[in-house]
Amino acid sequence: MTHNPATSRALSVRRGRQSFPFTLLAALAILMPRPVAAQSPRYETLYSFKGSPDGADPEGALVIGKHGELYGTTFAGGTSVLGTVFVLTHPSGQPWKETVLHNFNGSDGQYPQSALVFGSTGAFYGVTIGGGPGGSGTIFELAPPSISGGAWTETLLYGFTYSGNGQNAVPNGPLLIGPGGTLYTTTRGGPDGPAGTPLGLVIALVPPATPGANWTEYELYAFGGPQGQVPLAAAASESGSLFGTTAHGGGQSCGGIGCGVVYELSPPAARGGTWTEAAIHAFGETPGDGQEPFAALTVGPGGVLYGTTQFGGSGVCATSGGVEGCGTVFQLTPPTAPGGTWTESVIYNFIGANGDGAAPVAGLVVGTNGVVYGTTLSAGSTTSDSACPASYYVIAGCGTVFELTPPAAPGGAWTEKVLHSFSGANGDGAIPVAGLAMSPAGPLYGTTSAGGTAGRGTVFAVAP
Repeated sequence: MTHNPATSRALSVRRGRQSFPFTLLAALAILMPRPVAAQSPRYETLYSFKGSPDGADPEGALVIGKHGELYGTTFAGGTSVLGTVFVLTHPSGQPWKETVLHNFNGSDGQYPQSALVFGSTGAFYGVTIGGGPGGSGTIFELAPPSISGGAWTETLLYGFTYSGNGQNAVPNGPLLIGPGGTLYTTTRGGPDGPAGTPLGLVIALVPPATPGANWTEYELYAFGGPQGQVPLAAAASESGSLFGTTAHGGGQSCGGIGCGVVYELSPPAARGGTWTEAAIHAFGETPGDGQEPFAALTVGPGGVLYGTTQFGGSGVCATSGGVEGCGTVFQLTPPTAPGGTWTESVIYNFIGANGDGAAPVAGLVVGTNGVVYGTTLSAGSTTSDSACPASYYVIAGCGTVFELTPPAAPGGAWTEKVLHSFSGANGDGAIPVAGLAMSPAGPLYGTTSAGGTAGRGTVFAVAP
């Protein structure tokens, strides 16, 4: 399959703790402007990507290392202009420093689009949506050097090949590491639907019994029909099951292709058995519900699932095709008894006006006391969209970082606060496609896919 990065990026955009020094929070307080009020968030652009041979256009969330390092991927840039893995470090008293740990060259993958995950040995695992021996994406390992300052070692664990209906291709990531080091993710390839569009798969990649031997890929579930279609983000794990979202399927609304589902994939009772999928919520079947979830779920206290939908909700936003809902944040509460019904609630409706954001396409993080943090792709307080040309949404603004505080009493309204509105001007970032990473010390870290001093994206920090 010939991979078109522009098509993949458009598809994805319309849709991934260890000890941390308290000194970084102090550093943020020194480097950032003093807040006007005690509760005002503090914001700083830590790094602006420059393009090749530096990275460019980061679209995945960051991972925080044990010494406060920030690890991530860039969709483009690098020596081959096919993407990188990078780390940001903060030497005492100096600006943040970026180092490219790996440049993808096509044969080992290209266009990494999602977050990395830490393995038990200190290695990272990730996916690329293109490249590799089959040209349709890879799963890779990046191992740290054996001596300080040495080179990181990339190993291609699996390459995807698309050769027709039913073939697996284009892993979505980020990966989920299960027992025994098994890696789980979803793919955009799989059985074709009536319109010839692949409907997607959930897969597992099992490590070999002998080091250096081949990993083995298993297809756990093939999507289709009302059970969900087109997973654009990998699954989360809770109580042995896998939970995830699909952008379509679940009913005949949303133009007849379905508004998406939240699914649960339960493991077999015996080794080698069949995994069982259930759609625990279908979007768009009730007025004001969200539509088309494009991000992975976050598991909160009590097994509550949190997520976002790019469309739907009670807000009204102009689009190139008319109007759409501006997107939602939702929660799914597990049943009180096994086999019962999950309860979905829209906890916030974006309005895309009066400084509010619109079009959340990334996952969430849950902080202290159940406070939820995330990003929106569009809108915010900026009144001119010259730095962020209108695409699907006809809305001014380059996106936001937001905070949602739960109600004091059950059933009350959640309270939203915009922590930062991106402008794409004066070195600020623009268009955050990815979610956030939360440090134990308090600051939230993230990336923007555009903006910065060179217009190739940024890494930022915001301290609520």
